[in-house]
Amino acid sequence: MITAFLLGFVLTGSMTNLDMLETAVLNALEPVAEQVSSQGLETIALNIQGEHEGGWLIEQIATHTLGAAGVTVYTSRDAGGWILNLRPMELGVTYAQTRRSWIFGGKQVPRLASCEIAATLVDPEGDVILTVREGSVIENTISSSDIIIMESSTEEWANGELSDEESGNILEPLVVTGVVTALVYLFYSSRN
Repeated sequence: MITAFLLGFVLTGSMTNLDMLETAVLNALEPVAEQVSSQGLETIALNIQGEHEGGWLIEQIATHTLGAAGVTVYTSRDAGGWILNLRPMELGVTYAQTRRSWIFGGKQVPRLASCEIAATLVDPEGDVILTVREGSVIENTISSSDIIIMESSTEEWANGELSDEESGNILEPLVVTGVVTALVYLFYSSRN
């Protein structure tokens, strides 16, 4: 994963889709970790709910984020202690419509990495102590030719779908035709 990040960053100067998702998950989980830490807990069991393929990413970053907030995460959920349930409501990358930076410029694709997590803190008696929903969106724009480098070869859920439409499809040919017409007119009018 680190190699893919370095390769993508060196070749394009941008983060890969998975790197963007990691940042979005981290941004969404930091407020959750602060609220759990403010309860004065020292240890907690982590439970990732739902069937999202990116649950491993949420578990890995939640363990790190909670640890940084002073809360130790353990894996045994049968101990009867405090449990933090995390459910990914949204986790993925989407591409917006392709556009050109200038009339003759290369195609650019806006990317959005979004994460929304529902968190529920349950005490040893089974009472819900805290319920929060946090989210984060990271966005940037890359060249359409760099998309293949930015996508994950092993984590298909982290790859977005590229739209076949290009914004400005009607306006762009009109502008190009107008520029060419103006140049032809100026060329022939200067000869007279």
